Amino acid sequence: MRYSLTTHKGVSLMGLILLASVVFYLTFNTFKLKDEQYQAVEKTLINERYTQRIRNDKVFPGGVDIIDRYLMTNIHALEAAYHSGPDRFEHEKNLVLDSMFVALREGNTMDSLFETVKAEYGLDEDLEYLLTINAIQLVFKNMMLVNAYHASSPPPFVPDSLNTPIGINIGGALKTPLPQNEIAKITVSNAEDYNYWMSFSLHADHRNRSWRIMKLMMPTFLIALFAIGCVVSIYYVTYRNWLRQKKLAEMKSDFVNSITHEFNTPLSTIIVANKNMQNDNILANAENIKPLTKIIERQSLRLQKLFEQVMDITTMDNSTLQKEPHELNNLLAEIITDYNMKLSVQNTAVTLHTVPLPLHVELNKFFFTTMLLNLFDNAIKYNHSEHKQISVDTVVAGNTIDLRISDNGTGIPDKEIEHVFEKFYRFQQRGTQHISGLGLGLYYTYQCIKSHGWTLSVTSKEHVGSQFTIHIPYKS
Repeated sequence: MRYSLTTHKGVSLMGLILLASVVFYLTFNTFKLKDEQYQAVEKTLINERYTQRIRNDKVFPGGVDIIDRYLMTNIHALEAAYHSGPDRFEHEKNLVLDSMFVALREGNTMDSLFETVKAEYGLDEDLEYLLTINAIQLVFKNMMLVNAYHASSPPPFVPDSLNTPIGINIGGALKTPLPQNEIAKITVSNAEDYNYWMSFSLHADHRNRSWRIMKLMMPTFLIALFAIGCVVSIYYVTYRNWLRQKKLAEMKSDFVNSITHEFNTPLSTIIVANKNMQNDNILANAENIKPLTKIIERQSLRLQKLFEQVMDITTMDNSTLQKEPHELNNLLAEIITDYNMKLSVQNTAVTLHTVPLPLHVELNKFFFTTMLLNLFDNAIKYNHSEHKQISVDTVVAGNTIDLRISDNGTGIPDKEIEHVFEKFYRFQQRGTQHISGLGLGLYYTYQCIKSHGWTLSVTSKEHVGSQFTIHIPYKS
């Protein structure tokens, strides 16, 4: 049993993890797809206008004049420095590039161009751009290419605030250049001596790109969560019902075993007594007949009681329960007096303590009496004390009568209290295995209480005792 339940839970957990993984994978791929397709129209519009404006230019409109002023003017000096040695070339090159980058940032016209594009196409105001130079190569005599700048090796004169993973920042406030938000990447080259090759790129994006994409795919995400929630809920309800049915089947099996034993005991006794009554030696003495008839009578009454207990449970219903007004204190005194009279257990007594005022309650006397007798019988059966004490008290609390039945028995563990009212349930602990029963006594009691429209609460402490409190609505 334990192994099968553990295996079942393990397989279910693995299935849930697998389902969640598939949903996460599909959601992640959806996010990536939307991320790649995000702003496709805006990117096309910006790229079209940007490339038009720099068709005969570089980096931004007017940029070629600034770049040529520094690179083309100093190209021969840079070649001479290159042939003089790496240190000299590095020093001269850095001076030229530093001045050129400063001039490009100061003369940047991309701000106005970008604002014009946003206004023309009605793009969002929070759209930002980043314009970078990614690499520069100088072309010396005989098409000799020399690296002057590359994003992977930023020169020391460039501040960290202007360095980006893809190149040096010439303009714009965008902090995260990504392949997904790249508008254009252009490489300009010239197959002539004493020239330069340059690579530059433009990126544009919103400040909160990821959040915007998440909002776009929120319906998909919520549907995925809802689907998982539905699957988990259906599984949980199914699993709980399966456990309930499994438990009920086990309890019914225990009930069949118990009732077979309970019925067989009096039947066997009746059969033996009847067989003895057919013995000629016993029939010869009339005094031997009477004890046997008493045995048959007692066992027959026991069988009748068992049948009645089972039948009462199946027929008890609040809608058909016939109630009559009774004075509760007098009825309790009558029931307890009769119970004490026939009580065969030594050193056992049921005491009654009532409030000094009449308590008129509508109830079914038969079911009410049987309910109390069940509680009394249980209090005695599950009690190992030398002096067994059962106390019945009535307390009026506002619009409720609290009928309390207390004992000094073995008590009920906290984890078992919620189960003792279940049909066929029998609580077993050390010292109680020998106690017979069908597991219907407290179930019958609870059904009686519920059929009257009352409520029940239980407090118990092991080896100290239990208290069953029946809460009865009351109008004075």
